[in-house]
Amino acid sequence: MAEGDLIQMGIAGLDNIWWQGTPRGNVILVEGAAGTGKTLLGLEFIYHGVTQYDEPGLIVSFEVAPQKLMRDAANFGWDLETLQQQNRLKLLFTSPQVLTQELNSPDSLLLDTADEMGAQRIFIDGISLLRTVPTTLHNGGNGNDVGSYRQLLQQLLAGLQREELTALLSHEVTVIEQQAFPGDHRVPD
Repeated sequence: MAEGDLIQMGIAGLDNIWWQGTPRGNVILVEGAAGTGKTLLGLEFIYHGVTQYDEPGLIVSFEVAPQKLMRDAANFGWDLETLQQQNRLKLLFTSPQVLTQELNSPDSLLLDTADEMGAQRIFIDGISLLRTVPTTLHNGGNGNDVGSYRQLLQQLLAGLQREELTALLSHEVTVIEQQAFPGDHRVPD
């Protein structure tokens, strides 16, 4: 693989484990229980992408407000607020429903923003919340049932691939999932 086809994560030790980087445009899933560092890993991926590799990035959060993300990042010396003012980083606080609509819309504000700032990386924190998106938002269902998580993930991946973004996605594993699938990290439909 050509060197330009790989991106550095910018995370100590991780690039070495991944043979000096990950292929550009890859989607990486980080899975774990609450409090295991998934959000911190995603912030570091975006921060170092911007500051070390001049790769602007987006952070999409469903549960943690941008002010808290900036405060937590500042504890590590990462100044997300300045990067956002420079239009090299965008912190987006939204709902799973809005994200799903945005990735499937031809006139998506999210994707327009990514294009305008030249975003190359995206971190989406908490994709397990996509399970709450009604089917009316993605396949014309009656809105009384919850959409197929797998189908929503496929739409998300297609949108990220279309925009050529290298993505890090976090997925929280619940105690019930850990008990139902011990040693098996597949997510049930």
